[in-house]
Amino acid sequence: MKKKRISITDIATALHVTPSTVSRALNGGGKVSEKKRLEIVSLAKKLGYRPNPIAKSLLENRTHTIGLIIPEFTHHFYSRMLAGIESVTSQAGYQLLICTSNEKQKQEIKSTQTLLDARVDGILATISKMNDKFAHLQEVMDSGTPLVLVDRFSEEIETPYVISDDFQGAFSAVDHLSQSGCKNIIHIKGPENLSTTFTRFMGYKEALKKHGIGLKEELILESSDENLQEKIRSCLLNHQVDGAFAYSDYLAFEVYKIASELQIRIPQQLSVIGYADEPISMYVNPTLSTVNQQPFEMGATGANYLLNKINNPETELEIKTLDTKLIIRGSCISSSKAPSSVRS
Repeated sequence: MKKKRISITDIATALHVTPSTVSRALNGGGKVSEKKRLEIVSLAKKLGYRPNPIAKSLLENRTHTIGLIIPEFTHHFYSRMLAGIESVTSQAGYQLLICTSNEKQKQEIKSTQTLLDARVDGILATISKMNDKFAHLQEVMDSGTPLVLVDRFSEEIETPYVISDDFQGAFSAVDHLSQSGCKNIIHIKGPENLSTTFTRFMGYKEALKKHGIGLKEELILESSDENLQEKIRSCLLNHQVDGAFAYSDYLAFEVYKIASELQIRIPQQLSVIGYADEPISMYVNPTLSTVNQQPFEMGATGANYLLNKINNPETELEIKTLDTKLIIRGSCISSSKAPSSVRS
């Protein structure tokens, strides 16, 4: 048989006081003697009383829950970002309701509706790569629910952001390749519509410009291309490629695969740098050079921004750009001019 949940009324009946007296005693209210307060608190503990979260949320007009929408869990980046978020929200007494968009706009829209229906106090979100409409995010803000976006930026939404300096991260990577003597550097771009794809490409272009290396369209590849592996193979065979900078570590591994098939040695003949510092980067041979975006710090900062917005709705628009770190490992020939760690 299901055990009956102890209520304030049960405690009041047992002690021959009013429910309002019990409520004041348990919530630190006045007009209750210290003797009676201790008596009420003692009995509440003995009976295993737990506050009704629904009633409490109605009273305070808060649910002490925060909604989170992320594209996926599989990438180390998002799991570290989640850890950063939770390190802040749990300490502040908030629970997370987590939804994934699987990089699909329809699922992202459904997630926002689910979280609004759950009356969360605020929402943290990373825009999906298939997202080109933002009415659902505007609806969140119009409802009075604070919204903070992390990792990806959109000029369509005026809300607090926490992003990494992807321009400087890409620039530092290609700058290192160029200082190491690379002249023909492939860039594999990220998904269309994402701010991160654009800013990393801009960083790539600016680093080439700094070293007087002309932009070659044939060395710029789209990750969405169904024939990506063939395009990489063609570049390596026909354009004397000596460097590669990829939007992500996983795209960098595509370069590893084709280079191995063509018996091109990394880093002796081809230097490679990825992005995101996935754990597997340490276990491929040679270990992969990459750019770390500090996802834990990104999540923690985003959570703090959201809590600030929840507690003070008039908080001014906050936009934080976090430093990136270039990590040079075995996939690059070290340059005496190029530092092993670069901060934006």
